[in-house]
Amino acid sequence: MIEFLAKFAEDLPAESAKGEDALWDYLTRRGAGIVNCHAASFFEADDVKHLLTFKKSIGPVSGDLVGVSFGYQGVVGFCAESRKAILINDAENSPLFTKKVDKVSGFKTKTVIAVPAIANGELLGVMEFVNSIAGVFSDEELRAAGLITALVARDVYIKKLEATIKQLNLKGESTINNLSGGFIGADMEGKIIFFNPKASEIFEAGQEFMNKPVADLFRLCPEIVAAIGDVLKQGKTVRRQDFKCRVNGKEKVIGYSSINIKGVDGKVIGAGVIFQDITNL
Repeated sequence: MIEFLAKFAEDLPAESAKGEDALWDYLTRRGAGIVNCHAASFFEADDVKHLLTFKKSIGPVSGDLVGVSFGYQGVVGFCAESRKAILINDAENSPLFTKKVDKVSGFKTKTVIAVPAIANGELLGVMEFVNSIAGVFSDEELRAAGLITALVARDVYIKKLEATIKQLNLKGESTINNLSGGFIGADMEGKIIFFNPKASEIFEAGQEFMNKPVADLFRLCPEIVAAIGDVLKQGKTVRRQDFKCRVNGKEKVIGYSSINIKGVDGKVIGAGVIFQDITNL
């Protein structure tokens, strides 16, 4: 088992380079071999609508399942709702098991492992392994299923974040660069992704901080670090506040507001500070 897990992790970067869809496909295909089962499916989750959709599936009736959606129900629904891994070795007599899919597909479910795919607190979906080749699933196979699902969920989340930031950069770079005020923004990991020309003018520095940790701004302006940190760590935003700082020996008064940066899908992907030099006002 350890050897299979090591190989799974070793090949993961190559699959990650192919994109999100390839990662779920990899988890489904390779996961079925590691967990030693006849069929496997990944269900994409919409945790707002409480909806699960067959995203990837391998097994006797896999072609009939992909694209089918249903509300949170059955084993995978309970897994999504509770965000807990589940092992069932007698599906027929389990109160969690619903026979709806079996009736439609003609497939007979006997044993099940369901694992939530979670990254950064976000439920991405549920991975399900069905019908152990050995007859029953072991606790070791449950742990293995959880590990490989967590690894893939992490990489998918990173791909989603990268894609969202790229879209935001493409759509918003021109607007941000032409703001009359300064703007400094960081992603959820605390890495600086925006430092517009006006910010560089006000602080007489800037581009050397791009892609560096927000903490590196401390020597430039501790208050900016604190403002962005409050948003990232506590979700705390402020409006029309001000602070004093020294820029190359000159004292300046900076008026600012802090904001959440949202991606094109409306999800928060970072934090930013919009500010102006109000020293002479």
